[in-house]
Amino acid sequence: MPKTPETTNPVASSAIPQPSNAPGAKTAAIKAVLAAFPSTMPKELAQMMQAEGWDISAQSISVVKSKLKKKPKRRATPRTKAPAATTPSTATVAATPPKAADAISFDSLKKAKDLAAQLGGIKEAKAAVAALSELLD
Repeated sequence: MPKTPETTNPVASSAIPQPSNAPGAKTAAIKAVLAAFPSTMPKELAQMMQAEGWDISAQSISVVKSKLKKKPKRRATPRTKAPAATTPSTATVAATPPKAADAISFDSLKKAKDLAAQLGGIKEAKAAVAALSELLD
C-alpha cells in the first residue's frame, strides 16, 4: 500500500514553541510537542518542528521520548554495616563502654570480690582498705 503524503497539521504550530537559544530550549520544546502529540512518530514531529524553524532531528526526539518513559531512580538509602565477626579477644574490647575517669574495670571488681572473700566479707575488706589508706598517707 503506497504511503500517503503527509499534510501539516494546523494545530501543530500552536503547540510548538518558538525557537530559542536558551539552554535546554530544544528539550523543553520537544517535551511540549510530545505532550501535545503523544502518539505521533518522532520523524513526523521532527518535520513539524523543522517547519517552525527548529533544528531538531527525529533521533533527538526519540532520545527525549525514551528518557521521559524511564522511571526516576530512587536514592539509595545508606546501609548500616553488619557487625564484624568477633573473636574472643576482641569481644571483651567491643563490649566494654568507654571508661570514665573514676570508673572501675570489671577485672578490678572481680579482684575486689576475691579479696573480700579471702578476708571474710565486705566489712573486713573495707577495714583492710581503710588501714591500707592510713599506711599510705
